[in-house]
Amino acid sequence: MTAGPKALQNKRLTLRRDGCLRTAVAGLLVAALLTACETTAPDPTAEAGARPPTEAALPEVEVDDNPERLIGLGPTGLSVLLGQPALIRREPPARIWQYRSSACVFDVVLYEEADGERVTYVEARDSLGNRTAPRPCLNSLLRARLIGASG
Repeated sequence: MTAGPKALQNKRLTLRRDGCLRTAVAGLLVAALLTACETTAPDPTAEAGARPPTEAALPEVEVDDNPERLIGLGPTGLSVLLGQPALIRREPPARIWQYRSSACVFDVVLYEEADGERVTYVEARDSLGNRTAPRPCLNSLLRARLIGASG
C-alpha cells in the first residue's frame, strides 16, 4: 500500500518537528551540563556584605597622618614609613620622592643637610594635578600600606 500525498506531507512535518524538538532538547542538555561544570570560588566578602579593600574603600585604620611628622626624616625612615616611591626625581640640590594613589600624588622633597639627606617639604596634588591638602593624601597612602602589609 502506498501512502497518498497528504499522508506523506504529514509524515514529513512530523519528522521535521521531531528533529527540531530533538535539536532543542540536545541544546538544552549541553547548556545544562556546561553550567553544571562551571565553577567559581565564592567571594568571602559577599557573605559579609562588605566590599574588598580598595583604595576608595579602605577600612578605618588609625594612622598618624600628620605630614609634619615626615619633616626631618632621612631616606631610610621615609622608606620604612611609606615604602619605595613610585618615582625619584632629581632636581639639584633636591631629590623628590613621589608616591601615587588613584586619588592623589604625594611629593616628598629631600635636601642634603649636614647629617645627610632630610625631608624638608611635602606637597600633594589631586588626580588632575591641582594642589591639595597633604594630610588626606598621606592618610590614604599610609592606610594602603598598612592594609598591604597585613594582607
